[in-house]
Amino acid sequence: MRKNWLLAAVALAMSVSTSGCAVVLLGNAFPAGSSSPQSRYGFEMSEADRYLADSAEFVRSLDPCGFLTQNDLAALGTVVQLRPDGELSTCSATLNPAGSSATDSISVDLNGYLPSSDDKGTEQITIGGEQVYRENASHGSCRISFPLRDEFDGATAGAMDGYLTESGRSFAAIEVSRSVGDACTTATSVTETALSLLDDPPLRADSKYNLPLAMKDPCAVLEHLPATWTVDRWNPASDPDRCHFTASSATFADSLAMLDVSLGYVDGDMRSTDREPVQQGGYTVETRDSDSSCFADIVLGNPVLGMPEKDDIAARYARTVPTLTVLTDHCDSAVALAVATADVLTG
Repeated sequence: MRKNWLLAAVALAMSVSTSGCAVVLLGNAFPAGSSSPQSRYGFEMSEADRYLADSAEFVRSLDPCGFLTQNDLAALGTVVQLRPDGELSTCSATLNPAGSSATDSISVDLNGYLPSSDDKGTEQITIGGEQVYRENASHGSCRISFPLRDEFDGATAGAMDGYLTESGRSFAAIEVSRSVGDACTTATSVTETALSLLDDPPLRADSKYNLPLAMKDPCAVLEHLPATWTVDRWNPASDPDRCHFTASSATFADSLAMLDVSLGYVDGDMRSTDREPVQQGGYTVETRDSDSSCFADIVLGNPVLGMPEKDDIAARYARTVPTLTVLTDHCDSAVALAVATADVLTG
């Protein structure tokens, strides 16, 4: 699964700190008069720290489905399904093009990444006056990555989250797949629309999808940890739905903790058989243990339906369920942290 791969990638790079200069938002989703705090959860923050923490807050405030406008979707055909998909920061649409039995798709991911200059098939182009990156362009598929925020000069994001924010910018991505027609023409048009919306972006608070966890800060658990825990280091990250920190405890002696709040597909027939259910704190926690780490999962909230205004087959089969995943060194601490985080996210 993508989230497990991301957590594993983060675990390999926990040691680099951040530094940098001032920040300017392209969008204006923050309340008027608000300012970045000098510290958070008891940790003093540099300018780069504040950039990354504010990026996460900014992305959590946005509705990814709001960037797929009716005009852009209608140009592709009849929308069969539109829904948050896979992670809280993503939304996808499935469409039937006019006069065809084929299926096209378009998706937006507000937690994208800056493509590497070494990636073959990646080129820099300009859309709407902004430098963007077009990847693996072909007749049938096309992905365009673009910045959600202005350049953060001199910033090098910490390796905890470096593969997402290496340039000191937060990136989103539009991906289009078409059976007939040029996918990059469509992706370019949708990206131009998305960039134009950043001055007054679509907000979670106005979304028709019921995602009560989407605007919650998973790092808020740092102020509500089990009594024996001590946080040794916390690195802010622009990743909106994850929190990474190191901690120690007289009880658990852990050195690594990662939280991941996401939308997942919960299907009892397809879930792996190596999960061990544990009842704790009023939750059913499923653990997946290995030699050096343990994942603990809790389902949080009711299923989210695609196209909630339509009660048809596509909507019913588009159910996704908000989930919380915690990774620590041992299952006992993973379960304790998962329960504490679930209390914060649902409280």
